[in-house]
Amino acid sequence: MNASKWLDAYDEPFDPSPAIDAWIAGDGDRASAELWQRLYHQGTIGPASYAAVPGLVRLLTICSAPDWNAYALIASIEEARMGREAPAIPDELSEPYFQAWEMILSAALEHMKSAADDALVRSLIAVVAHAKKQHPIATIALCTEDERQEMLGIDP
Repeated sequence: MNASKWLDAYDEPFDPSPAIDAWIAGDGDRASAELWQRLYHQGTIGPASYAAVPGLVRLLTICSAPDWNAYALIASIEEARMGREAPAIPDELSEPYFQAWEMILSAALEHMKSAADDALVRSLIAVVAHAKKQHPIATIALCTEDERQEMLGIDP
């Protein structure tokens, strides 16, 4: 696969692999910020977003502690993929993308056993819901409590 031809959310060439490798090596704050910035912008994604998902799943399966940012980014990419404006998954990325989605369910369920942090729990629920083809539930799960209360018309 030629990473230089993958476009990010801004239609700029972007290879997510170096940032994912940096995240695995321990530079999660910088790497996750870069990946969020380049791969997901207000619901817009690009082919580089699809290319990143297998690496993010690999990250989640080898790291000792789950990272809500990785789960949330994966779920957000899948949510954006469902949108009308989403680019098609390039043929060479389709199989790795969907294989990653098959793998992430077991990791998310395992991480859910000990999850307590709000952002992690919501991100895990979103990934599980997407993996089970319950996309609206995933969208709601990613919302904050304030956003959910607003949607439901509940005063805090």
